[in-house]
Amino acid sequence: MHETKNLVRRFNQGDVESLRGMYDLFRHDLMTLAMALLRESAGAEDAVHEVFVKMLASQHKIRIRGNLRGYLLTAVANTCRDILRKGKVVVVPEQSKGCWQEGPERAVVLNEAQQHLAVALEQLPYEQREVLVLRYFGDLKFKAIAKSQGVSINTVQGRYRYGLEKLRSLMEAIK
Repeated sequence: MHETKNLVRRFNQGDVESLRGMYDLFRHDLMTLAMALLRESAGAEDAVHEVFVKMLASQHKIRIRGNLRGYLLTAVANTCRDILRKGKVVVVPEQSKGCWQEGPERAVVLNEAQQHLAVALEQLPYEQREVLVLRYFGDLKFKAIAKSQGVSINTVQGRYRYGLEKLRSLMEAIK
C-alpha cells in the first residue's frame, strides 16, 4: 500500500523512474488482464507497453488520484478495447485456447479446472468477459467498470450476471 502511494506521488511529481516501479509491481496483473481480453500474447504485451508509453508521453498532463492498480487495469482494458475495435489483433481460437494465463516471462502449468475456465471465458461475448475479468481479477467495483466502459452501472451488472450464468453453463458442459 505504501509502495503504491509512493509511486503515485513520484509519478505526479514528474519522476519517470516511477513508471518502472509501476510496471515491475503490476506487470503480472496487467498481462493477465490483457491476455484474457485479447487472447493473444504479442498483442497483450503491446497493450501493456502502450499504456506505459502513453503515460510517459503524457506525464505532464496526467495526475493519478486514487487506486493505482485500478487506474492501470482500466487503462489496459481501454487499450485492449481500442486494439480490438481497430482490428490490430486477429485471434485464431484454436491457437489461443488457454494462452491468456501465461505471462511473457514464464509459462504456467495450469490444472484442469483452470484450463476449462480459460476455454469457457474465451467463449463469452467480449463485453461480458471484460466485466468478469475486471471484477474478478482486477477487483474493480462495478462503478469503476461502468465509468471505464462508458455505460451505466446497471448495464455492467447485467453483463456480469449474464456472463456468470453463461460461464456456469459452459463450465458444466465442459465437465
